[in-house]
Amino acid sequence: MTSLLTLKNLSVSTGGKTLIHGLSFSLEKGERLGLIGESGSGKSLTALAATGLLPAGLRASGSAILAGTEVIGAPERQLNTLRGTAAAIVFQEPLTALDPLMRVGKQVAEPLARRAKRDGQPLHSEALDQAVLALLTEVALPDPPRIARAYPHELSGGQRQRIAIAMALACKPDLLIADEPTTALDVTTQAEILALIDRLVRERNMALLFISHDLPVVANTVSRVVVLRQGEAVEAGSVANVFGNPQHDYTKSLLAAARSFDRALEGTP
Repeated sequence: MTSLLTLKNLSVSTGGKTLIHGLSFSLEKGERLGLIGESGSGKSLTALAATGLLPAGLRASGSAILAGTEVIGAPERQLNTLRGTAAAIVFQEPLTALDPLMRVGKQVAEPLARRAKRDGQPLHSEALDQAVLALLTEVALPDPPRIARAYPHELSGGQRQRIAIAMALACKPDLLIADEPTTALDVTTQAEILALIDRLVRERNMALLFISHDLPVVANTVSRVVVLRQGEAVEAGSVANVFGNPQHDYTKSLLAAARSFDRALEGTP
């Protein structure tokens, strides 16, 4: 079976400093994979490199094959055909990911229209408006017509994240990349967003690359994990094996910290 995403010896560097060191893993269609590690471990950089979205000044080497296309060194025009259809990203903070001066309905409409045109079934006017409302309904937003008319600052954090998810879904991706999608949200809203992602991935049969430092969340979201430390993969395997019988000291320390945090919240020693 051909993998949807395959990284081989992927490295990212800037100014003579290597930020990701020879990373290799693959993700199959419909599979759920988690990238875990502390802040600065290279999780988000990995996703950006895999989709050709590295900021200026960062250079990728090695190989990142997405939907059969080599991303590293590919021209922007070729990458634009992959983004959205092969993979779409939901970023950590939707308030910065959304255009503050544009109504959210229009922001959802843009990727919907592009994908429809690419499929040879362009949407215009009323048909596009109805498609926007249908997508807002799919991500469980209340009163879609009102939400569509709103600006990002008029919505709650959870509602903005649902808009970001809707924009990603508008592209009908084979792979959904969720980069710390619940970090900026309260606990109740986090649970709602995670349940939404789980449902949408299942219903649309998408693969999921889930990036997080929250181990309990990862354990309940994916089936396989890669543990990153300072840009290197130190351990990989099924959630049951890595979390149940960790081999690397760094993985053990992450799990111990997570357990200590949970005990502190519960008020137990």
